[in-house]
Amino acid sequence: MTPPTARPAPGSTDRDTQRWQQAAHLRAEHKGWIVIWLAPENCFKAYRRMPGARRDTALSAATSAEMADLIGQAEQAARTPPSRKERW
Repeated sequence: MTPPTARPAPGSTDRDTQRWQQAAHLRAEHKGWIVIWLAPENCFKAYRRMPGARRDTALSAATSAEMADLIGQAEQAARTPPSRKERW
């Protein structure tokens, strides 16, 4: 069952409906991330404040697979401790 927040607006295309469902799936797989499909921009957007980050992380991707990869990379980077040079 698709969560209520994952339903597209009335009059959306089948393609948009699929993208909204993919965004809901990404949110379920990646807790803590806000993932949305922006039909006018034809892209997925994802947002999250990563541990130790001064600002929110904002990602953009054309496909859900690309977004999943970007989220994985951002999470991996957040787990990697900064080098000695980056701390100063």
